[in-house]
Amino acid sequence: MKTVSVEQMRTLDARTINEFQTPGVVLMERAGFGVGEAILNFIDAAINPVHVKRFVVLAGKGNNGGDGYVVARYLYARVNVKVVIYSVCNQDELTNDAAQHAALIQDKIELHVKQNLTQADFNKGDIIIDALLGIGITGALKEPYRNWINVVNSSSLPVISLDIPSGLDGNSGTCQECINADMTVTVGLPKTGLVAGKGPEVCGLIKLVDIGIPQKYIDEIDSPVDLFLEVDASKNILRIPMNSHKNSVGSVLVIGGSREYYGAPFLAARSAFRGGAGLVRVAIPDSVKYVPAELSLIVSRLRDNGDGYFCKESLNELEQLIEKSDVIVAGPGIGTHRDTIPFLRFLCSLEKPVVFDADALNLISEIPKIYREKESNILTPHPGEMKRLLNAFDLEDECGSASRIEQARKLAQSIDSTIVLKGHRTVTASPDGRITVNSSGCPALATAGSGDCLSGLIGACVINREDIFEAVATAVYIHGLAGELSKYGNRGTIADDLPDLIPEAIKYISPFA
Repeated sequence: MKTVSVEQMRTLDARTINEFQTPGVVLMERAGFGVGEAILNFIDAAINPVHVKRFVVLAGKGNNGGDGYVVARYLYARVNVKVVIYSVCNQDELTNDAAQHAALIQDKIELHVKQNLTQADFNKGDIIIDALLGIGITGALKEPYRNWINVVNSSSLPVISLDIPSGLDGNSGTCQECINADMTVTVGLPKTGLVAGKGPEVCGLIKLVDIGIPQKYIDEIDSPVDLFLEVDASKNILRIPMNSHKNSVGSVLVIGGSREYYGAPFLAARSAFRGGAGLVRVAIPDSVKYVPAELSLIVSRLRDNGDGYFCKESLNELEQLIEKSDVIVAGPGIGTHRDTIPFLRFLCSLEKPVVFDADALNLISEIPKIYREKESNILTPHPGEMKRLLNAFDLEDECGSASRIEQARKLAQSIDSTIVLKGHRTVTASPDGRITVNSSGCPALATAGSGDCLSGLIGACVINREDIFEAVATAVYIHGLAGELSKYGNRGTIADDLPDLIPEAIKYISPFA
């Protein structure tokens, strides 16, 4: 999904109103109802509804405040808890569309006009809905907005922002003070500021509400970067034909493990299976004795160097496994022993799609001449591994201090491979210049082994896919959503939980896939 500047969004709104003849009050209604639905979904997934005692809508003077009045009306009609509105102005100061929606809640919803807020205005069990400023703000905040934002941020209560966290610049993602949201429900199209500057830090989860802007208008605008959303993922999760069998669905070979890290390849393999692969093989060094009770996996032990690491002699038995497999995942738990370098050099020469992860990336960084540039290669570095790769391929001086987006773009084009720069708002970059920022995910994924699960899932998603970039971006989205769906929350989720959450995430996106 394209991200847009504030000016582009205003133009799209104006064209939809004036050329497509959709009244602004109707767009506001669609926005508010869509945000209301997203709020209830968020509460069901992330917050036990029993803890929700009240919704508090903070309404500004403009269209963002008008959206807030619609959200209040939506929630009032659908929940059995109190809904109140704190407004920064009297009703006669509202814009026309906002005033029309404010009139619909008179004598129904409790409304308080306030100049300042204090902690006494909030209670335990409140859900705060930020509809203060929207995309119109630039520069320093004026009162009462500075006061309201500081009080909200110090409340420790859940906060949901409409369109963009109040105080955040919609173009640059810069701010002096802004709302720290747990979720941002952006309207129409995502704003560039959500993925730039401090945007990823303060917007929390990102969800999108479609308000009916004609696609032909969207197609006419240029966008520097995409934000990968549920609507994008749903287009790439293909239905499996009824006459499918394990070989037609496709197979993944996971090559990994060592004396040091013997569980990682099995996390990747389980994720590949749960991601839709028809058959998954795991190749581990012969000296590694650990094999989990995962009966569906086919485990092959390859001759190793005697110390639990792959070596040149491992290749004799590996070639047949590769021949039987559609996609290779190389690196989880493989270690960085020097004997493994000839083994990895061979993997770099393969014509099939290969996902390089973990220590495979570190070995490539140590000896970059073993890497063979190839469009079907996929590299999945975390920030530390990315720094080493940039240095290995002589890009550190050029883009070491650049944004994550630019780092991924430059490395992808330099080594002709797809790059998945992991972390909050994972960036996926294609060698042809396409780039997208992932919108799913949460701190539940900040756990050891999460990246191994992602590499296996990517392996499953790229089977028989011509557009590797789209398949990889979809895998990244599914992985992030799996974390959001965990019943254990941000603190209790471990990597072992993630493979079984992958099918839930896929069904959430595409229930008939």
